[in-house]
Amino acid sequence: MKELLMKRIIYLFLFPIVLLYFSGCAYQEYTLLDAYPNLYENPPASILILPPVNKSTAVEAKEYFACSLSEAIGSKGYYTFPVEAVFTVLRDEGLYDTEIYTPELLTNLYKYFQADAVLLTSIEKWDKTWFLTSGNLQIDAKYTLLSTTTGEKIWDFTSHTDVELTSSSDNLLVSMLESAIKTAVEDYFPNCLAANKETMNRGLPYGKHHPLFGTDTAYSIPPGKTVDIKINK
Repeated sequence: MKELLMKRIIYLFLFPIVLLYFSGCAYQEYTLLDAYPNLYENPPASILILPPVNKSTAVEAKEYFACSLSEAIGSKGYYTFPVEAVFTVLRDEGLYDTEIYTPELLTNLYKYFQADAVLLTSIEKWDKTWFLTSGNLQIDAKYTLLSTTTGEKIWDFTSHTDVELTSSSDNLLVSMLESAIKTAVEDYFPNCLAANKETMNRGLPYGKHHPLFGTDTAYSIPPGKTVDIKINK
């Protein structure tokens, strides 16, 4: 009886410690160097932004998202190619809607553009909702960076962005109308740019053309390489 009681006491004492240990492991934060060693070993100087895969119902989101990516990535110290010119070439070659990039295709992209890496993106969600005096825009996206010489994945990240579209009026009727209009015609580009800039600031290491290149190896990234972004407008 005493042995059984002792075992129960030991179990009750050790269980919270073990649970706390494994919980800490599950939510352990990694540094940029831990998460993306290949990106530091062979850092790309130039990135070719490919047409995003648009899984949302917002048809216009595709090109606005890509254009905002160019500015967001450029601010991190990478050279990017003019999006419209790249998309024109890809349309002419029948590659605009391509979702699978084989090593052979990556090699051809390198030969044509001389880009060190290509960025694949997927717009998972672009949902707009509105309430009496406020609206909401949700943008979910996935990012993958591939080396054009090795075909290896050198960086990947996921973002969930909530844009709050609030009214500036105290009048209920005016607020309702303003909220509805804001949600219906809210510009794609500013919201894409805000979401992508924050994503790159949180997860993409500095590039060769940035004065802080190589100084961020110890920076921590969110668990699961996923960031939740809140934007109030």
